[in-house]
This record gives sequence, C-alpha cells and structure tokens, in this order.
Amino acid sequence: MIKRKLGLVVCLTVAAGLASCASESTPPPAAPVAAAAPAPAAPPPAQPIPPGLKPAQQHVARIQAALNANGAQLQVDGRMGPKTAAALKAFQSSHQLKATGKADSATLKALGV
Repeated sequence: MIKRKLGLVVCLTVAAGLASCASESTPPPAAPVAAAAPAPAAPPPAQPIPPGLKPAQQHVARIQAALNANGAQLQVDGRMGPKTAAALKAFQSSHQLKATGKADSATLKALGV
C-alpha cells in the first residue's frame, strides 16, 4: 500500500510539473533589427559656369546648375532651351509650384538661385 501511495504521489508530482511547464508562455522572439538605411548618394559635383557668358546667360547657367542639383541632367551652357524649360516645369510640378517652365520668383526661391 505504501508503494502504491508513493507511486501515486510521484506520478502526480511529475504530472503537476509537466503541466506547469506547458502552461508557461514563452516570450515572443525578439523583433529583427532593421539594418541601417544606406546613406543617400552624394549629389553630383556642381558644374562650373562656363566662362565668357553674358550676365543673362550666367543667370540661366546658375538655374541649370540648381536644376541639376535637384536631379535634372542638363548641360550647363547658359541657354534657355527646351530641355531647360522641361526641367523647370518638372521641378515646379514636383514642388507644388505653377508649372510654367519659366523661371519665376517662386521657382528661383525654391531653387535657391
């Protein structure tokens, strides 16, 4: 009878121990750490204003250089051609300005010229 009680006690103790292990919640796995975002690419070096331009052409060349610094790919030649006008229009649209393709005061201010 003692062996039977001892066996029952051992059995109940083991069952209780297993039940408590099963009821414990395991902590959730740690959230993966996001890798640091790569540094943005450095802007291309500013293209110098070609020598020998008249003042009005120098102004256009500064606008072209500023547009290039904002993602355009213009040749800085001081000429207000169709590519420069299209780049101005695209810049104006992306900055919620009136898209005229002309260098108005709001566009010049946004370009920092």
